[in-house]
Amino acid sequence: MILLIALLAATSTPASLEKSCKAGKAAACDELGRRYSDGLGVRRDETRAAELFRKSCKAGNQDGCADDARALALGEGQAADAKAALVRLDKLCKEGKARACGHLGEALLRGLGGPKEGPVADDLLAKACDDGFGRACSNLASAVYKAAPQREQAEALSLRGCNLGDPAGCAFVGELYGASGDALRAGVYLAKACDAGLARGCGAQGFLLVDSGADPKRGEKLLQKGCDGGDARSCDALRDLKLRDVKK
Repeated sequence: MILLIALLAATSTPASLEKSCKAGKAAACDELGRRYSDGLGVRRDETRAAELFRKSCKAGNQDGCADDARALALGEGQAADAKAALVRLDKLCKEGKARACGHLGEALLRGLGGPKEGPVADDLLAKACDDGFGRACSNLASAVYKAAPQREQAEALSLRGCNLGDPAGCAFVGELYGASGDALRAGVYLAKACDAGLARGCGAQGFLLVDSGADPKRGEKLLQKGCDGGDARSCDALRDLKLRDVKK
């Protein structure tokens, strides 16, 4: 069911989600909020995302409530209140909501509301990942890679996140392949992330095309797309590229 929802969400445009949200469909408000939160196909806007999450939650959507609590914990679009947010996430997680467990794991991993709790956070992320929440798989992949780094496990987790519909997982595994010199597979997964609207994915794909010399012109356009989407690394790479061209 979670995968089906992810596939349906992927076929929706921001405009169609806006229309559905205004018509009272709470799930559409939540999905649109996630687009604004992550910058998927729209420029990142934390304030707008927070408004949509609250609207979805008030309409009874529990994924919306989990996303609303995460935004509150991180202080995205509002003043942070990690303590209150963690109480809400813990309650939803105990009720079996995978998204809430994943967000709670992320918050604990970041040390929000108290000291970092690595083992507890990893367990929560693993549970949410097993229950089909793609972002939890991607977050766990990043944590595993930073801690050890355990590349094979990180690759498997990020692939799982990508296959469950999380563009950040596609971008992360693409970056892993790129770092190991596998430009072909890197390009495939970075393109998936970019096609899903993730600015970071577009920028990384663009950098790969420029750096390898495979298609510098298209690479520059993708870097511009990433920069326009709010990805700082894309903007930096584009700036460096233009400075290099001036010096020639």
